[in-house]
Amino acid sequence: MIKHEDFCEERRQEERFAKNLYVRFTRLEDLMSGVPYRDGQLLDISGGGLCLLAEEALPLGSQLVMVLEFPGWHATTDGRWIATKVEEDVGVLRVVGMVSWVAVSRDRPDQYETGVSFSGMVSA
Repeated sequence: MIKHEDFCEERRQEERFAKNLYVRFTRLEDLMSGVPYRDGQLLDISGGGLCLLAEEALPLGSQLVMVLEFPGWHATTDGRWIATKVEEDVGVLRVVGMVSWVAVSRDRPDQYETGVSFSGMVSA
């Protein structure tokens, strides 16, 4: 595990956007065993990955299956996203990614900031 201050932000290739949303996730091997999804807080997201806050330190290299919900958005059947700005509309994104770094959170030292690089999407 690395220290938060050791993580080099210059390594990011995509612009990150702060989001105050929740993400449900499970490790790929747990999904196959029927272990339920866990909840985490989405700290930021970009085209290449995301950062989430989790209650446990996930092993580096773990493959995660994640479900993100975006209120005010609608996903069309052809894969486009439309901003409706209606809270009842919820776009759901299912993605797979690999844990690339883990650090104890500065703001919540009982939780872990976890960097995940996207590796694919999961169909609905």
